[in-house]
Amino acid sequence: MDGDGEMNVYLYYGDENLLLAQEIAAIRKRLISPDMAALSHKVLIRPAIYEALEAITAVSFSLGGNTLIEIQDFEALTKKTDDKADLAQLEELKEALMALRPAKSTKHVLFTATKVDRKIKFPKWLASCKEVEVKPFNQFKFWEVDKATEQLLHLAKEQSIPLAPQAARLLVENMGVELLPLLNEVEKLAIYAKGRTVTPDDVRLLSNHCDNTFQMLSDWIKDRPRADIYKILDELLLRQHINPLYSLTQTHLNTVFRLKYYSQLGFSEQTIADRLKKHPFKVKKDLEEFQHVPFSRLQTLKDKALELEWKYKTGQIEPRLSYEMLMGT
Repeated sequence: MDGDGEMNVYLYYGDENLLLAQEIAAIRKRLISPDMAALSHKVLIRPAIYEALEAITAVSFSLGGNTLIEIQDFEALTKKTDDKADLAQLEELKEALMALRPAKSTKHVLFTATKVDRKIKFPKWLASCKEVEVKPFNQFKFWEVDKATEQLLHLAKEQSIPLAPQAARLLVENMGVELLPLLNEVEKLAIYAKGRTVTPDDVRLLSNHCDNTFQMLSDWIKDRPRADIYKILDELLLRQHINPLYSLTQTHLNTVFRLKYYSQLGFSEQTIADRLKKHPFKVKKDLEEFQHVPFSRLQTLKDKALELEWKYKTGQIEPRLSYEMLMGT
């Protein structure tokens, strides 16, 4: 480092697509003049190393204003190379990035990616460099219902949508923790509410998920015959995207896991209800329903759900087939 202060370099990454997209939009708005967008904004999608290097070192035509170069899904952030030419170009790329200082350059470089492998030399340098603005946007874990609810309330407030906390909580419990489908659902509910606060009753009336969905998941957890499960699933897949289905499945599994765990610890139904933020009667009914499901099956299902979701999101398996395979577990 040459000690000239921060670099005009940014690394935004993670699998929480909504928050990542919002941050990308914010930096574009901050750096790019609408009148000069054609000359001052360049987007490279999965570029080769030499293409990224050429874009960064090229002469800017923004007439003294800021230039933003977005490098999306750069393979060097996730895949190690032993090719000598590639390694030499990566060193050149580092030198080019280090030269992008506010006092010397109006050029800015934004790297965006779903994942960054810090075990690899270049991404390790980029992600750990104090002079690079690094922002991770990781999706909430399926058990982080409280955090997802809080974030959903914040997003609704930003859009001036009055959303009752209980309604937000119910949406997260019903649909999982992925924010984009949750916000889409809130926007739909806001149209129905016509300016008033969106309530839990609105969610129950208009939510994408019906009682049959939860019955399907409960039958699956209890290892019931597959005929009825697949009948509901066929109907469900006609109107529901796979992403929120996986989120819902993870959330439902986690709820049952916590329910049985707290019961095994000897907690009262009221204490479990307080911890899960559910009505004591619902806790009583759920304990009766899942009393014979062993922890080993719950763990198997959780592991399988994570495995198949990762495979479809990385393109190893078709989305619908992955969920059908999960329901067959």
